[in-house]
Amino acid sequence: MKYLSCLVIILFFIGCSSNITKESVSDSKSVIDYEKLAIDKFISGSIQETKGNFQEAINEYLKALSFVQKPGIYYALAKNYYRLNKLSQALQYAKNAVTLEPENKEYLYLLASIYKASHLEDSSIAAYEKILSLDSTDINAYFQLAQLYENKRPNQSLSMYKKLIEKIGPEWNVLLNLIDLNERLGNIEETIQTLEELVNLNPSDLQLQKLLIDAYIKTKKYDKALAVCEESLVSFPDDIGLLELKGNIFIQQDKWKEAASVYKNIFENKESDFSIKFRIASLFLMASERDSLNLFIAKDLFQKLNQDTTDWQVNASLGEIELKLKNDSIATEYFKKAVQLAEWNSQLWARLGGVLFDRKKYSELVDYLKDAVEKFPNDFPINLLYALSLSQLNEHQKAITYFERAIRINPDDITSLIAYGYTLNQLKEENKALEILNKALLLDPKNIDAIGMAALIYDSQKNFEKSDSLYNQALIIDSTNSLILNNYAYSLAERGIRLDDALKMSQKAVQKEPENASYLDTIGWVYYQLGDYMTAKKYIEESLKHDSKSATVTDHLGDIYYKLGDKENAKKYWQKALELEPTNEKIKLKLEKGEL
Repeated sequence: MKYLSCLVIILFFIGCSSNITKESVSDSKSVIDYEKLAIDKFISGSIQETKGNFQEAINEYLKALSFVQKPGIYYALAKNYYRLNKLSQALQYAKNAVTLEPENKEYLYLLASIYKASHLEDSSIAAYEKILSLDSTDINAYFQLAQLYENKRPNQSLSMYKKLIEKIGPEWNVLLNLIDLNERLGNIEETIQTLEELVNLNPSDLQLQKLLIDAYIKTKKYDKALAVCEESLVSFPDDIGLLELKGNIFIQQDKWKEAASVYKNIFENKESDFSIKFRIASLFLMASERDSLNLFIAKDLFQKLNQDTTDWQVNASLGEIELKLKNDSIATEYFKKAVQLAEWNSQLWARLGGVLFDRKKYSELVDYLKDAVEKFPNDFPINLLYALSLSQLNEHQKAITYFERAIRINPDDITSLIAYGYTLNQLKEENKALEILNKALLLDPKNIDAIGMAALIYDSQKNFEKSDSLYNQALIIDSTNSLILNNYAYSLAERGIRLDDALKMSQKAVQKEPENASYLDTIGWVYYQLGDYMTAKKYIEESLKHDSKSATVTDHLGDIYYKLGDKENAKKYWQKALELEPTNEKIKLKLEKGEL
């Protein structure tokens, strides 16, 4: 029966419009039956086609076509070329099939599909219009035409969709396309009218009611939306989609507390999908930027989620919430949990790394990221955070490897270039540091940090012309930058020049950061150079209250005591400074001589 059925189909394709072609051979020899040969090849092609061997099927169909030219063979060739996405060949054979049988709907459908796939919309439209002229009840042709009309003939498309609804009722895909097209054309009121009519005709259709509610929301007809929603919830009290729409009505009116009350039902429903709950909780988290009360609602919702499921996204969101609430240690634990649940997510590693870095937990961060830098060798934030942490721990030589890796990944990142320059300077590779900083300044000529760092290096090299030029350039860009003001003032004080200018700059720096030990030391040193030793002593002692481990500041206090005539205290503080910095030859010399 299988082969009989196949033969019936083949005879339909091959034998419906031509006479059998025979060729006589002289001397009464056998007659060649080309149609039989064509059928044999067509059968072989059909078998290959059923196996999914489309190219082999094409080869057999081409052989069949060499014996007889029948529309069924052209159609079979077109269909298989189309399956292989060889559109030009498919189109050629489909046209031949339609030319031989112009009223065959199956051939016209294939031709229309090939035109559409080839982005020849006008030709595809003509083919579907031909199908409708042959059969005005063909629903699929209506739908295909409506879609094709959308871009160039939107009004015809609307008309076609309406005809479809008249013929088949409120079919879902048709409705969605009709609504979408009306919205694109700005005909939202027409969409609402259509939906209202359909809801009246089909009052129990929940999907229609949801579409109408959504349309009301889009047109800010919140009272109507809420009325339909409440009415629908009487019949479908546990429908998640309805509850979500009701919550959305309140959100659109900025009534977040009322929305939370509605969403509570979704979170209490064990059938509620995780993605819906997560989306709702995330809405409140995003809205917390406008109203901090939403942050506590978001926290409550995410904590409920965390009780029902173990998901990295929930833990990461709770981490973000705790950060906003300034609970950094709790946030860290949530981020650690998120990383455990999604070790593949490099962004989570980097986020936790950033939190630890901001908390100045450099040792913990280094321990945490030592595996991550190997797991994600091409991740820029991870390598940069690791390098920065090593640098903060004075492991500058080790940090170099990861700074270089970060810069290789992202060569134009200013932060990594400046930090790399700083680290090189700490390793006394000043010229290389300047090379890196100059690259940063080529990318961002007004970057204060890069200018200030370069100025500091030139200052240490006693290239004061260059350093002063850079300090002045930085102050033109930002005359209130406390770090630039402090460093420039200290440089001038060390040289004993322009001390009045140095005093004004250091006063501005201290005014901005009155507890900065370095700034307090600078202003004290300026007063020292001005000969005001008592004022100098006051600021230097204040500096040491904030940083008692600074050899430089301790040494300065010893110098001040010496100037005040208190040689005993002078030696005491010089000795203490030497203990803090045993390799400092200048302090050793002062102790040996017992004087400045």
